[in-house]
Amino acid sequence: MRENNSSMRRPVAVLGATGMVGRRMAGLLADHPEFELALIVGSPDSEGASFESLWKAKEDAVREHYGPFWTPEPFPEGLRGRRVSRFEDILRSEIEVVFSSVPERAGPLEAKLVESGRTVFSNSPYARFDEGVPVIVPEANAGVLAPRHRLVKNPNCVTSGLVILLTPILQRYGLASVSVTTYQSLSGRGDALYDSSLVVHNVYSLHGSEERTEHYIRGEVKKVLGTSAPISVACYRVDTQEGHLVDVRVRTVDPIGSRDDVVRLFEEFSPLASLGLHSAPRSPIVVLQEPGRPRPRDDAWHERGMAVAVGNLSTDDEVHDLRLTYVVNNLVRGAAGGALLNAELWQHRRSAR
Repeated sequence: MRENNSSMRRPVAVLGATGMVGRRMAGLLADHPEFELALIVGSPDSEGASFESLWKAKEDAVREHYGPFWTPEPFPEGLRGRRVSRFEDILRSEIEVVFSSVPERAGPLEAKLVESGRTVFSNSPYARFDEGVPVIVPEANAGVLAPRHRLVKNPNCVTSGLVILLTPILQRYGLASVSVTTYQSLSGRGDALYDSSLVVHNVYSLHGSEERTEHYIRGEVKKVLGTSAPISVACYRVDTQEGHLVDVRVRTVDPIGSRDDVVRLFEEFSPLASLGLHSAPRSPIVVLQEPGRPRPRDDAWHERGMAVAVGNLSTDDEVHDLRLTYVVNNLVRGAAGGALLNAELWQHRRSAR
């Protein structure tokens, strides 16, 4: 692993840095050993603004809207004094790697960066299903990522956790069908705030809403895993801040021996262990035996938010071969941290050539 020396770190930019995921990305990059955050890029109306002031104003606005249960994300010490740049500053720079957290409508900015010869690691839904654009979760499909790729996507936050769990199941037993019900935290919506009457002390169904989460999950799981197994998805927002709770029910092609077999399979699953990637969790799946776990508030931070916490494992269901619930940190593993891990894998592959 490289030393934490700014002269040896690759300069990078964050596009969409003033949004909730972009802020989390900037925080992860503040002391990263391989990447140096050189440009913080927001919308045109934020150009020149103090990043710290903007960060705090946005975090406070979310707390004021949803209520005192919301804890604002603290501003990273390593980013004090930084100001927000504009998109054109990236094009005029020598920066080759950009992390993007822009909404889908701003996706053409990513295309401009790619056309200019830069490599973009993106959380945006833009172009996720385009042919030739890889959607990567390294524990599931690291072999797809190649140094030649210039636009690399990580999937929806639910999918990011789901494919980690399904990969060892697929490899050992095969997948016949998957049913998923999500209970997603409010931070998954970012700074685009819901009417509080819909979500505070409430549960809000995303089916038929402008959010296409169910569509994304179905398509992304199939693209990442290369499976044609049918997938049923139902998505809900719940009154929690960070961490998505997801109920999963699976029918397998081959029979599962026992619950203990699945526990061992998950605990032994660590396909990135030998690569030495900074953001890779030592154990991407953390199995919890305590009844009532996992829970978003308690289990979204295993392995610095990069592991998926699993509980309620059962192989005695009358309909499905396997039942479980998991919690994925939607802002880290499911978004900013996922893109960062993809970039570390990409850089590792380039260095190994």
